[in-house]
Amino acid sequence: MTAMRNEFAVRSAISSTELPEDLAAHAKAGVPRKVSRLLERAFYAPFVAATELAKRVTDGPDAPDLERFALFSVSNWDPSIPIPDYAGQDAPDLVERLSHFYTHPANPTDWLRRMPNNPLCNVCITTGFRGPTMHYTGGADALAMMATVAISTLANETASAAILVAFDLPDGDESLLAEQSDSTAAAVLLLPEEGPVLARELGAFAVATPPGTTAVRALDGFIEHSRAGVSR
Repeated sequence: MTAMRNEFAVRSAISSTELPEDLAAHAKAGVPRKVSRLLERAFYAPFVAATELAKRVTDGPDAPDLERFALFSVSNWDPSIPIPDYAGQDAPDLVERLSHFYTHPANPTDWLRRMPNNPLCNVCITTGFRGPTMHYTGGADALAMMATVAISTLANETASAAILVAFDLPDGDESLLAEQSDSTAAAVLLLPEEGPVLARELGAFAVATPPGTTAVRALDGFIEHSRAGVSR
């Protein structure tokens, strides 16, 4: 049985205020064509946050094993199913038309753009990460649960490193389609080793957070307080 590690470190982080202003340009610069085609507005922020954070650890000689590099995400985004304008009409062929609408979309990749784990797929294609991946829908409470999952992959050595990214759409936009709204994001990089660290208590953001706190606000708060502690 593999021995469980007890040490992990939040080695680096990107808060929502540190994202570049032109997210679209950064997200689509130098990426494979299939990634560029599937990146919509709502995915720019988490994609940039995760890939920029990955560069800080994957470019050096001591880079973690990409085959075991884990990636996790949490978001308030829960897209609605599109409804065609004629759905409320009384027509003899309504069932057939609706069936065709949902089973034969004009663009076969539309459903990929509506999957909440779309950013995970695009980040993995771009970075080469092949470790555990998972997405939760929710706020600070879901982020706390995902942090536990991320830490466990480091503890049992199924992951060599892990990035946990939170991305949220603005209040009221949570059910919009990905091409209809922008998002914001924050991310932290976890490593299972000692050394200069930002923080060790990753679950701290879940303590005393007001009910309804979004994942990004919670992670931003954790990053801010951790950096303040390091600077003292």
